[in-house]
Amino acid sequence: MKKSLLTVIAFLLMIAVNSPAKERTGWGWGGVPAVNYNADEGFGYGAILDIFNYSKGGYSPYYFKINNQIFFTTRGKQDHAIFFDSPYMLGEGWRINGRIRYKKEGFLPYYGLGNDSQFNADFIETDDDGNSLDSLHGKQYYTLKTEQIIFYMNVMKAIKYRQDGRPLISALGGLGFYQIRSAVNDNDGIATKFEEDSENGALTTRDTEKSFNDYLKFGLVYDSRDNEPAPNRGVWTDVVGEWYTGLIGSDNNFLRLTLTDRRYFTLRKNLVYANRILFENIFGDAPFLLYYPMGSSFKIDEGVGGYRSIRGVYKNRYVGPAKFIMNMELRYRFYEFQVFNQDFYLAANAFYDFGRVWHDSDLEGGLKNLHSGKGAGVHIGWNENFIVYAEMAFNKESGSQLYIDIGFLF
Repeated sequence: MKKSLLTVIAFLLMIAVNSPAKERTGWGWGGVPAVNYNADEGFGYGAILDIFNYSKGGYSPYYFKINNQIFFTTRGKQDHAIFFDSPYMLGEGWRINGRIRYKKEGFLPYYGLGNDSQFNADFIETDDDGNSLDSLHGKQYYTLKTEQIIFYMNVMKAIKYRQDGRPLISALGGLGFYQIRSAVNDNDGIATKFEEDSENGALTTRDTEKSFNDYLKFGLVYDSRDNEPAPNRGVWTDVVGEWYTGLIGSDNNFLRLTLTDRRYFTLRKNLVYANRILFENIFGDAPFLLYYPMGSSFKIDEGVGGYRSIRGVYKNRYVGPAKFIMNMELRYRFYEFQVFNQDFYLAANAFYDFGRVWHDSDLEGGLKNLHSGKGAGVHIGWNENFIVYAEMAFNKESGSQLYIDIGFLF
């Protein structure tokens, strides 16, 4: 799918009620209003707002945080979410986080199942007026419509502590659900890839009909990071299971197991090497829309492909019940300054991401036939916790892709 993503941050609004002292107290917040355009989704507008509470001080990285996101496009895409996280609210050694999200997409990419799914840019080529030049496929051949309501809540209890009193190893429990629905896109009377796979049996009614998917979550978390928003050293590893079962009302029964290992090394002053490895497998019969999410003890990302998994590769380019992702990244903080008594820094990063999926059609091959993306970016940090970035990534198939968001990838 040939996309041109022209993203402009209109301004970065940062106002805080906390003092510039090293130990922060009270409230702080930062927000990013953004404008973007692409040929599939039209003109987009929205905002991301982070609200931090530091209570009376002494809480790192914060007492609690609320992340709010509102996003619309002129062609019907909506993505609204509220995320809450507190390492202290439930008492010493406890942590709670959760998210509620509504997502509606009129042009979700779908290229077929498996690691070897094919993409032909000529199929969806258009003229200057947006009319399809391929009468056998049409410009919406690689898209479908989806609507999802997503909720989860995680509770963690420390079972071993670091020397400074913060949790080192924690047990995880939680619950959540996905309500999902998919539909065929209008493609001028031409069958889309989604329709073709529905008719040839690659997708079943489980994949195409509306369903409720409720799960119980369990796992273990090891966390020795020195600074959660932008670690300089330490390890963050979690093993997470999601059990979808009819015992609590799920329409589908399956188990998702995910291992994610993230490591951070200080190579020299202000220079950090960061590494993430993820393995995941789904046992049982899951709707294909639930192949995209990746299990986690924190925020849930999607892949394989896109800015939350393999940067530079088209969003959700490869789909399968098993996946492998590796991200390698150098981060260099090169300038620190103050504005209105607030602490800021600038950091550059260079990265190389790669991975693959496995499906029934391509179970063999091990870690061969990996898909990759590479690139670089700039991050602006404010008071350590609020970070905005712009990254440009490159991939042979997609060309260049621009991403603007908040926080580091991992």
